Amino acid sequence: MQASASEYRHRYLIHGLIYILGFAAPWTVLLPPPYRAPVWSFVQNHSTWFLIANSLSKPLYTAFAAYWNVLLVVLILFAAAGAWLRTWGAAYLGASTVQRGGMVGDRVVADGPYRFVRNPLYLGTLLNSVALAFLMRPEAALLTMALLTAVQLRLIGREEPYLGERLGEPYLEYLKTVPRLMPSLRPRAAAGAYRPDWKQGVLSEVYVIGTAITLALVGWSRGFGWEGSVVRVMQGILISLGLSVMARAFIPKATY
Repeated sequence: MQASASEYRHRYLIHGLIYILGFAAPWTVLLPPPYRAPVWSFVQNHSTWFLIANSLSKPLYTAFAAYWNVLLVVLILFAAAGAWLRTWGAAYLGASTVQRGGMVGDRVVADGPYRFVRNPLYLGTLLNSVALAFLMRPEAALLTMALLTAVQLRLIGREEPYLGERLGEPYLEYLKTVPRLMPSLRPRAAAGAYRPDWKQGVLSEVYVIGTAITLALVGWSRGFGWEGSVVRVMQGILISLGLSVMARAFIPKATY
């Protein structure tokens, strides 16, 4: 299961299209009322986040806000874990390596998160996506996570053979000792000589950092003000996406 060169080069676009599909849920126009919801149905009573809080607070609904906020804590934890993993990993690889279209195979990186898991960037993407999926309809959330997981595995399936061919025995030994996506609780590789560049990590991951910060700042509900919370979260995520595009102007050009 290996991504094509074109898939790899356009991986960010593919991720974006999957998110758009999940949020838009275009198949809902085929459903009969009252199950039909308009496009961008996260602003209606159909998001996974709302439906779970609504179900847990029945029959009196007096604790709706409490359940909403408890779920928000879960979302924040997923988003923060994803942002931390991606920023930590990008700090070791460099923003230009993370953001470039093609693959780079000039060294074995076995420092930082790469001592615990081989693909912290892809794992971070999945964790961040869990938080976003709660803003979608349940069936859209499941579809989005299934598609994103398949994409991550296809990208990994392209990277690892390439790196094995370029880097040889040191990387093949690394593959044997460090798990692919399920992190080890203890380091599985000896620390190397590389040091993180946190500025590069942050520049590379403005979007996922912004997602976690947005949830933590504006996702809270007071009473039945959940609709405003969701709208504010979505606005913050879109702003974070815009800022991440602007941040690319400050990423140094790759020299290899």
